[in-house]
Amino acid sequence: MNPVAPEAVGLAETLELRVPPERVAEAVRSVSARVVALDTRYGARDTVDAAARAAARARGAVRTRFPDSADVLAATAELHQVTGWVAFDAERQRLSRRMTLTALDVAGGAGDRSMEYFALSQLAMQDVHLWRPAEARRVCEAALAAGPAGSVRTLFTLRLARATAQEGERTRARKLIGETLSRYLEGPRRGDPAWTWWLTEAEIAWHRAMADADAGAWGAAVEAFDRVAELIGAGGRAAGTGGSGRFLFHAAVSRLWALARVRSWEEAETVLVRDVLPDLGSVASVRCERRLAEAVRLLDTARDRPSLRDTARWCAERSGAGVPEAPV
Repeated sequence: MNPVAPEAVGLAETLELRVPPERVAEAVRSVSARVVALDTRYGARDTVDAAARAAARARGAVRTRFPDSADVLAATAELHQVTGWVAFDAERQRLSRRMTLTALDVAGGAGDRSMEYFALSQLAMQDVHLWRPAEARRVCEAALAAGPAGSVRTLFTLRLARATAQEGERTRARKLIGETLSRYLEGPRRGDPAWTWWLTEAEIAWHRAMADADAGAWGAAVEAFDRVAELIGAGGRAAGTGGSGRFLFHAAVSRLWALARVRSWEEAETVLVRDVLPDLGSVASVRCERRLAEAVRLLDTARDRPSLRDTARWCAERSGAGVPEAPV
């Protein structure tokens, strides 16, 4: 698949015109929406460079023409946050951090506290992904100390649970996961930002499973990933997941990975054939590819299950999951 061309994202023409700030802010927000749509259709790897160029253009316009426009600043912060997420999913972690830190800085200039929280949560997410638990914990504790309520607080207790699990505090991690789920089950609150739409019971269950995996409790992780599958199946593929195909596939690959870790070959083969292979190629996520590659390497040790090993190898060839990891 070819990378998305910069002109597919747009913005350059609008910035060349002498238009009022509100028109520029509207154009930048439409670019953010377009980046999300392109990422969903083509995947992060093919979208990230075009998104980064558009974000750089918007940042340049802020510096030179609209340094005092809260509306343009807020829209530019959002575009950098979205680009940071796309770079994260493409495993372009340095770029992701730079984009997210810019989003945090620009959101501060706009007085957009909600976007500041969004950027901070993304930094904590990346720290957990890269196994930097001390930094993730500091980000979460500082954010929680500022007193966020509702789904924003729920998000930071979830990130903090992952960080504490990685630091070996499994009891505290489980307590934080329980607190997160309890608050989520209380229902939405007035003032919850729209960007917390993805925080669902299934997502929380997935993070509980990952916290167990982070702590090396692989049996518990398998049980928790089974719970994720139950939640997904309870009300159809879109129930409890925000309708995200990426989450559904990532959940299936994560479950396969955990089953491979505990050498549960029969169940792993079922998950591979039933849940992973049908969606192979329909979700373009470098993060998924790398987790699938690790699962395949583990499945290749099933010496007495030649059919499983052959299927896993075929899966790797079809998905590109067998390629070596690029350096962060």
